[in-house]
Amino acid sequence: MKKGRGDGDVSDKAFFAREWCSQRLSNGESTQIYLGQIAIPEDDFGLVLIMRPRTVHSVNFAMSGSKKKSVYEVGSSSLADEMKNSLKFEEDDERRRNSGKSASVSGQNVSYPVELTPGELNIKGHDYFVKGDYKEALSFFDKAIARWPGNGPLHCNRAAALIGLMRYTEARKEFEEAIRLAPTYVQPRKPLGLLLLCLGQVENAREHLFSLGQKPDQATLQKLQAVAEHINKCTDARKLEDWTTMLKEAKAATTSGADSSPQLCACQAEASLKLHQLKDAEMWIYKARMYEPSATASQSKFFGMLSEAYVYFVQAQIDSTLGKFDDARTAIERAARIDLQSAEVTEKLKNMRLVGKARILGNEHFNSKRYAQACTAYGEGLLLDSSNSVLYYNRANCCFKLGEWEKSLADSNRALLFRPQYTKALYLKAASNIKLERWADAVRDYEILRQELPTNEEVAENLSHARIELKKSRREGYGKVELVSDVEKFQAVIASGESVVYFNELSNPECIWISLVMDTLSVKYRSVIFLKVDVEQSPAIAAAENITVVPRFNLYKDGSRVGDTGTTTSDVLELLIKDSLIDPI
Repeated sequence: MKKGRGDGDVSDKAFFAREWCSQRLSNGESTQIYLGQIAIPEDDFGLVLIMRPRTVHSVNFAMSGSKKKSVYEVGSSSLADEMKNSLKFEEDDERRRNSGKSASVSGQNVSYPVELTPGELNIKGHDYFVKGDYKEALSFFDKAIARWPGNGPLHCNRAAALIGLMRYTEARKEFEEAIRLAPTYVQPRKPLGLLLLCLGQVENAREHLFSLGQKPDQATLQKLQAVAEHINKCTDARKLEDWTTMLKEAKAATTSGADSSPQLCACQAEASLKLHQLKDAEMWIYKARMYEPSATASQSKFFGMLSEAYVYFVQAQIDSTLGKFDDARTAIERAARIDLQSAEVTEKLKNMRLVGKARILGNEHFNSKRYAQACTAYGEGLLLDSSNSVLYYNRANCCFKLGEWEKSLADSNRALLFRPQYTKALYLKAASNIKLERWADAVRDYEILRQELPTNEEVAENLSHARIELKKSRREGYGKVELVSDVEKFQAVIASGESVVYFNELSNPECIWISLVMDTLSVKYRSVIFLKVDVEQSPAIAAAENITVVPRFNLYKDGSRVGDTGTTTSDVLELLIKDSLIDPI
């Protein structure tokens, strides 16, 4: 036995193979190790690879000086396609012809049973990979790695298959294993950088894309810069509580390249929640939770807190809005365990615990018919969590029991603002409108409830009663909304005090219903002037007020616009009137 250089005792054959390869490389020739059909077991090698005096493309061996194009290299399309483009193998026809035959070693013919070598397994994996059968490709790469666990390129190929299966965390670990096996080998770093960029981990991606003196191609560089720019703008918007811009920039970062980032999904969930788009918020947080957390992501920061903690932070907010107190507490406690240093997480955890106590105390008072005390307890909880739909409903119910219909209606509207599909809140709102004799609103509420509760007799009876009373009120001439078509008159009216202007095409059937809403509001808020503008008949007014989409409500005070909305729901419009005209904050 001869002593190999740094490899311990190996056979003459094995040592000859290594020396032959080293000599070819030292001469500047481009070569790769051939994974042949002859496997000679050795204690120190695991597999000894027999070298042939020709270049055969199989799995690359990580040795300095090799100039062959690596299986690691990728393009800049979608990540799975990039991996598919990177796995290039040439068919070894001679090897396939000789498969199962005897081979000559040191002049001796030795026969071995037919068994796929790691190289052959790798090629089969590649064949399935390019066909898009990532699961089958993965099985062959697994078998190859089981035979040769110390080969970095095999781990890289396995990562590619895992990406095709959207198992990103495992893929990242495989790339990192390839790098661990050969720290100075540059090829696995680019696909790992691209993967991290898809996950929204810009700085981690940059570290690998620029490591060991390499520089990404122009397309990758532009993608990296675009994602970073949009995330920075998203961060700035969140600080300003500009939720519309935050949502826009998060979507832009996603489409620019970070299309598999759980943090950006959570970001869109939080912005949607703040914009009262609860369904969208639930969808985005569901997507965020689909991704398995990674060790790399957990150490990076997003909006000043650890990335993984941010996902649970948003989940807690959504659960709280839905009134899922236990789920919200569980989510925020998990966020706190991940990031104990975040002041925002710590403050939210403290508040949610106090909100839970306020809710329990309020329920105790309500069950004992101490409605005033219950109102106070629920109100204390709302001071800490102003988007909790259940606390608004509970307080509205207390006010209803106390005969305070206006307060009951206001809290029901707020509950529905945060949770539009909250049937119990809508039922209480409809009942409050009946008590306040606001028949148009009551009819609309009960019509919605009739669709949701078609067999509920009480809903049917109240709907019939509200319709009858609405007809009576219209005959008696309640409400006065003026149709304006002259620009000068319009400007004079809005300059005279508080006014609400409804812009629409009056030929639109929806306009009939909105007119009833406006009639009702004009009776309630007699100090406010209510106007209608037909944009088809009065294009000059529409142009002057920059009305490009209808329906539209603009609120004016002394000639200046102080609010606007495109909603057609009376409750949101009424809240806007209160906040902007009657009792501005």
